[in-house]
Amino acid sequence: MSTQEHVYFHSGHSAAAFAAEIGPAVGMAVIRGGRGETFLSRPLPDGGAVGGELRANELADPVEPSFLDVFPLVLDLGITIGDRGRQLAEARALFAELAGVSPVPVALVRGYDFLLGTADGSKKLVWFPENVTPYAEDRETWLPFQPAVHR
Repeated sequence: MSTQEHVYFHSGHSAAAFAAEIGPAVGMAVIRGGRGETFLSRPLPDGGAVGGELRANELADPVEPSFLDVFPLVLDLGITIGDRGRQLAEARALFAELAGVSPVPVALVRGYDFLLGTADGSKKLVWFPENVTPYAEDRETWLPFQPAVHR
């Protein structure tokens, strides 16, 4: 189980190009790592920061299909202060902002285990019931919201 939340983007752009587009729209700085990584970060009101690495989604698996297979980019999201509950609250808040400005569909996943929300290109935000996974066992719940494979 991941100790981060993950925001998935249905974008065909590189991580760096997409970060330059989406980051400033929600007040996030784009930071380039020493090995070419792309990070997004913004300060929290009471100190610390929220953000993480925006990278290629390498977890797509045709043998075990999931809701997330069609999303080429993922932001591994965490906070530098607080606890897991605070991190989840910050992730939900940031996700709602990202959903409102993203030119592409987005999805929020807690750890890698639970699909929390999604928004399509029209900015319609959908929150899923508790304990819906992005995996095959909950396919009938999430399939109507899964974007088509990005071309």
